[in-house]
Amino acid sequence: MGTPSRLSFLAAAILPITLAASGCARTEAAPAQPEVAVQVRTAPVDRSPVVRTVRAAGSVAARDAWTLSFPAGGLLAEVHVREGQAIRRGELLASLDLTPLAAQARQAREALAKAERDRSRARTLAAAEAAPATAAQDAETAYEVAAAASRAAEFALSRARLLAPDDGWVDRRMAEPGEIVGAGQAIVGVSGRGSGFVVKAGLADRDVLGLAVGSPATVRLEARPDQAIAGTISEVARSPSPATGTYEIRIRLGAGAPADLLAGLAARVEIPRPVAAAASVPLAAVQDGDGAAGAVFALDGGRARRVPVRIAFLQGDRAVLSAGVENVDAVVVEGASRLAEGTPVRIAP
Repeated sequence: MGTPSRLSFLAAAILPITLAASGCARTEAAPAQPEVAVQVRTAPVDRSPVVRTVRAAGSVAARDAWTLSFPAGGLLAEVHVREGQAIRRGELLASLDLTPLAAQARQAREALAKAERDRSRARTLAAAEAAPATAAQDAETAYEVAAAASRAAEFALSRARLLAPDDGWVDRRMAEPGEIVGAGQAIVGVSGRGSGFVVKAGLADRDVLGLAVGSPATVRLEARPDQAIAGTISEVARSPSPATGTYEIRIRLGAGAPADLLAGLAARVEIPRPVAAAASVPLAAVQDGDGAAGAVFALDGGRARRVPVRIAFLQGDRAVLSAGVENVDAVVVEGASRLAEGTPVRIAP
């Protein structure tokens, strides 16, 4: 009777082990579950030329502007205009007291006449060998000096009146009657209307490099933001402003500019510029963006392929790429955030 009980005990102990081993065998033999494909949508890579719009703030100014002064100093007798006043070409703006200038001109004329007499006498004596030749040469030099002094005095007298160089207006009045002004001292600043208006704006070096005179631009006044004014770049500075470090450009406004423009009006400038770029893609396609680096996903045999790219700049809802998609025709735009290298994908119907 003892032997059957022992056999029963051994059978009971072995049975769970056998069942467990059998279960493990069945588990290892179970087939792998199929990978679930991620549904995506794609968009083509655009390789057409990219136009980048450069934007800057500026201000309206007359194309021609002058700071007027006298070539000789003296007593400022009259200033006939005020700031903001409209002026006509040839209009008298300011004048010096002519008394000392007229006296200097007369003195110079008399000195010239004496020098001419001395030159004539010296020539006669030298021809008769009654005086050395050097005396005639010295008289000739004295005459030339007197003639130059006379021309300078006559010029100063003729420029003792400041006349408007063009139709326009007075920007600044910088001296008052009764003041003693020096030669070249600013008296009035004026702007002319004859050559039209320009918009001055400052550009950073990366925006101004390669910018050409004659390129089109669009200007919008802050006072009239809905009105676009066509313009053309007329000047590009060759060196930056010491104050701002930017390069000044001037945009000449076209025939569509308002007739009531005023100098100093604030404006916004837009300049379309073609740029060298590999391609552009929808911004939604770019993943892991970090400054100029990022990635997009392309399809390769039903699986996602991660493609590193270089980002040149963003433009609206698109990313302009400088490199990375040379051999890619389409990129994933919907579902890209769920992808990794090798993820199975299917294109949404």
